[in-house]
Amino acid sequence: MKMNTQELLAHLRELTSPTAKMSADSRQIQKGDIFLAYPIGHGSALRDGRIYIESALQNGAAAIVFDPAEFSNPLPEHPLCFAYENLATDAGSICADWYGFPSKKLSVIGVTGTNGKTSVSQWLAQALEETHHQTAVIGTLGAGFIGALKHNGYTTPDAPSLQAYLKEFLDAGAKSVVMEASSHALDQSRVRGISMNCAVFLNLTQDHLDYHGSMAEYANAKAKLFQIEGLEHAVLNLDDPFGRELAMQLLPKSQIQVWGYALSKDTFAGFEKFGNRLHRIYAEEISSSTAGYDAKFYYEGVGSNPIQLAVLGQFNLSNCLAVWAVLLTQGLSHDQATVRLSKLRQVPGRMELIQLHKNQRTEGPMVVVDYAHTPDALEKVLLALRPLASQRDGKVWCVFGCGGDRDTSKRADMGRISQALSDHVILTSDNPRSEDAEVIIEMIKAGMHQDTQHVQTIADRAAAIMAAVRHADVRDIVLVAGKGHESTQEIKGKKFDFSDQEHIQLAARGGI
Repeated sequence: MKMNTQELLAHLRELTSPTAKMSADSRQIQKGDIFLAYPIGHGSALRDGRIYIESALQNGAAAIVFDPAEFSNPLPEHPLCFAYENLATDAGSICADWYGFPSKKLSVIGVTGTNGKTSVSQWLAQALEETHHQTAVIGTLGAGFIGALKHNGYTTPDAPSLQAYLKEFLDAGAKSVVMEASSHALDQSRVRGISMNCAVFLNLTQDHLDYHGSMAEYANAKAKLFQIEGLEHAVLNLDDPFGRELAMQLLPKSQIQVWGYALSKDTFAGFEKFGNRLHRIYAEEISSSTAGYDAKFYYEGVGSNPIQLAVLGQFNLSNCLAVWAVLLTQGLSHDQATVRLSKLRQVPGRMELIQLHKNQRTEGPMVVVDYAHTPDALEKVLLALRPLASQRDGKVWCVFGCGGDRDTSKRADMGRISQALSDHVILTSDNPRSEDAEVIIEMIKAGMHQDTQHVQTIADRAAAIMAAVRHADVRDIVLVAGKGHESTQEIKGKKFDFSDQEHIQLAARGGI
């Protein structure tokens, strides 16, 4: 018998307590919980939770809801197992109903883009803390309140986990939640069932083509964030071509307030016909130094504010504009938003300055750790560091690798970019996973021109970091890119403790 959502929920409420949890991970199932079993993803990213139905029953599940479509194993005939078609698509809505639609009682802000999601999400959570009290965040660094994040292993968790988090945060007194929305999550309908107040688009550059297959499909996945029912505000980077495309799609829809931001007022040429339908946010009078940026932020027709920002890189200046715009959507004045923005703290692994002293006696080079693991991100970081190195009369060192079992097409591009924009390159391992790190390095080198006298290969990441920190001049800048905040390195199916930050400090102190 086919069941609709309400019929299913009625059955489940007869079988277990209203406080029971729903989960798509059989390992998290406890007595009385509900296990949702369905296939998700495709190709090498396909995960099928249905093979864990027996495990969930053994753990005490009060009910199993499974998708019966295209399952090679015999369909379960246990009295606690219920078939539900298209479960992967509807899981978010089912869980939202089960938990009492928590997102409707919160101001939920979704952030998507190839690069910058974590920085913007963390900064928003910091900035909203005063006004909204208890602002939670869900993303790459974990889920929870600032200073007490719990690592979950995903940028955007699965649909049942998302709804459980929202209920947990609401019960803990949260007024708002900022969440990173990855392209995988959007493609897999993980955010279904979430009522979103504001959606933010940062940028679109090459990444995840091993999953999406093409840039067009990747863009389509990102666009799904702005198709969420009930969305009130869309904050879009109009310096990005796809941001402009999204604006053109959304502006005719009167129910959505569209906020465009850009690093120059000139970017808004061509949008004049939309008049007051488009809220225009931009920066002028920009100047940079090793301490960050001085600029003036404008909310056209409303007001402007001079601001000092302790961030590195023009892309982070753009990210700060996005944060400023979102604060305005949440009811802050431009003066209040500016004060909050000026207090932002750096985010782990995102243009993170590592303070060090060689051997605790002599000042060392300037060392920056960044998560840059795409061609665009690496290029933007190096372009940001080059003028700073020139101001110091120093050179730029770049230590990086590429992750295994991920988009291979970007490796040669990253090799080309690193060689063009660095004075010294040390190619090393990232998370090689099941691949050979040396093979990955050779694919990176394929994008480099033959003059590789300033390119070294040191596959051991700790040794590569040590070589850069110890050989760089005090005037130089060392970029350690690719892993950012990560505290492990994955090699041949095993995860080993590894922190770029810790190894940088060890190298500076003369450790090994």
